[in-house]
Amino acid sequence: MNTVSISKDFKQRAAKAVLSIVFFVFTYMALIALAVGLTIACGYGGIMLIAVSPSLITLLLGAGIMSIGLIVLFFLLKFIIKSNKADRSGLIEITREEEPELFSFIEEIVNEVGTKFPKHVYLSADVNASVFYNSGFWSMFLPVGKNLMIGIGLMNTITVDELKGILAHEFGHFSQRSMKVGSYVHNVNHVIHNMLYDNESFQKAVNRWASISSYITIFVVLGVRVIMGIQWVLKQVYQVVNLNYLALSREMEFHADEVAANVAGSQPLVTSLLRAGLAGNAYTNVLNFYGTKVRENHKPANIFPQHQFAMECIARNFNLTFRNDLPLVTLADTKRLKKSKLEFDDQWSSHPSDEDRINRLTSLGIETSDSNTANALTIFKNKERIQETVTEILFSNVFYSGNTTVHTAEHFREEFIEGISKNTLNKKYNSFYDELPLGNIDFDTLTIEEHIKEENLFDTNTLSTVHDYIGLENDIAVLNQIAAGGTSVKTFDYDGNRYKAKETKALLEKLQIRLHDVKNTIAKKETKALGYYYRLAITQGKGSDYKEKYNAYHQMQKKAEEYNEIVNLMYTSTTFLNETLEFPVINVKMNSLYSTEKAFKDTLKEIQNLYYYKEVNPEIQDAFTKYLSQEWTYFAGEMYNEAALGILFNSLNQTNVALGEMLFATKKDFLDFQAGLSMNLVN
Repeated sequence: MNTVSISKDFKQRAAKAVLSIVFFVFTYMALIALAVGLTIACGYGGIMLIAVSPSLITLLLGAGIMSIGLIVLFFLLKFIIKSNKADRSGLIEITREEEPELFSFIEEIVNEVGTKFPKHVYLSADVNASVFYNSGFWSMFLPVGKNLMIGIGLMNTITVDELKGILAHEFGHFSQRSMKVGSYVHNVNHVIHNMLYDNESFQKAVNRWASISSYITIFVVLGVRVIMGIQWVLKQVYQVVNLNYLALSREMEFHADEVAANVAGSQPLVTSLLRAGLAGNAYTNVLNFYGTKVRENHKPANIFPQHQFAMECIARNFNLTFRNDLPLVTLADTKRLKKSKLEFDDQWSSHPSDEDRINRLTSLGIETSDSNTANALTIFKNKERIQETVTEILFSNVFYSGNTTVHTAEHFREEFIEGISKNTLNKKYNSFYDELPLGNIDFDTLTIEEHIKEENLFDTNTLSTVHDYIGLENDIAVLNQIAAGGTSVKTFDYDGNRYKAKETKALLEKLQIRLHDVKNTIAKKETKALGYYYRLAITQGKGSDYKEKYNAYHQMQKKAEEYNEIVNLMYTSTTFLNETLEFPVINVKMNSLYSTEKAFKDTLKEIQNLYYYKEVNPEIQDAFTKYLSQEWTYFAGEMYNEAALGILFNSLNQTNVALGEMLFATKKDFLDFQAGLSMNLVN
């Protein structure tokens, strides 16, 4: 591979990052010098106190005085001995003897990129790949062996070409001497972050020392106060370091992409990057599906055929095309699904946007002569064995109440499709109602137009109007926060135009007018559609059924609003649990909570008696049954009953979910009935 030139932006970002680290080091060394001086002064004072009047009390007081300086100095130096080991739980290591073809594949990439072969190669279940290593103070000066992790969930959804590009990108971060600056800055940033924020073991050590005597505790508190001041100073400086690191990190991503494009070509990187969100979403759906199977003691022997099937189902739902048996996601597809017109310069992001990366890769236009579009898993000698092993590890920490039975891919397909059907509205509506509630129409004044064609009711233009409405609502909510001064945003882009924060109110006025117009347009379209279907219902003798199902939705919507008010009252009644209060005050507030809880329990019982309660997730139903099975005591004596509080909050949290599921069920029931009216007309 030809050496990839370092961009001017990369050099500038690297220089700023290094200078900010130098600034931090100078500040840190000054604090070290002050801490050493404090330690000497406290040590001298403590020794003199003991020498002047030797006794147990002066010994403890002297030890406490000396501990002030020692605690401060220990805080500033603790990171030198601390090592941060990467979490390897859920990973399995593979060797060259086990998978020679994969190792040869990696070796070829390493040689082309111009870096070292990884120290260890691991497999996980994730839809991801990464290079990781243990970091600590000394790793800033000594070479550290880097390990490679490859997710089977990733390989399951990409081609060999795409895997080559992804691994080349990971190794690209450590290629070329100039890139080592970025690697070094990353490591230093990590060490500084740990020093400031990873203080659990330090806190435990200080607490143990303070517990020796109340005399020592006084001085430990003083030492901690000094440390809090030091942390404040260092955090201000670290913000500068971190911002410059993040800016450099974004340039490193562009550079690693270019390295990878020279190895595997631009297109495989583009296609895999665009498909990544879809693959990750499918993986999450499969994991959530098997979360519901725990109560039945069902688990898969191999989760990855299910993963692939779920991805295909989601892709077909979005009408995506397929290439090499994999969904082909385009940049236009991602933009089509993005409804917001707001854009922010995210200075706190460590990665550039996917769109920026794709545009940069496309502009490179690098092609390769070799091409392998087979699934990446074909590299393994026995992909099924690997998949089953990784699946076993993935589910090894799941608790099952009894002996498990294998849930096959065939069972998954049936139940997954059934679940999609249950949670998806009829395609006839072209996603019109997916994110919109049903409008509230008065049938007595409903105008029924003649000569309307059903295919024109929910056409592409109508869907675009809905997307505009949803995007406007969301954008207005964000802009209201900016206008109220609730964010640190100084500038932003809206619909391709740059605005200052002080211009937000004027923009909001325009968008509110636009929202009102779009809302009226949608209402007119929905009224026209309801008139069309209501006429069909009347001609088929189903007018009363049509109105009954329509009204059932609005009755459920009204009940949901009433029930949510009671849930919110319960949350308000429990806010005292986050406060430190005297026991008598806790008892008074508990009595108030028990009083409010009566209404909440009555609400849950009403919900259980509603017709559409049968559509609620069985796990949620079990949670409600357990909560209502007895009167729970949340505070007794001088202790909170954490188990009982957990049952209460689980029911509170799940109530909104249950109401959402029931409201969707009433909506789907009406819309399915409505869609069936035109089917009857055809038949």
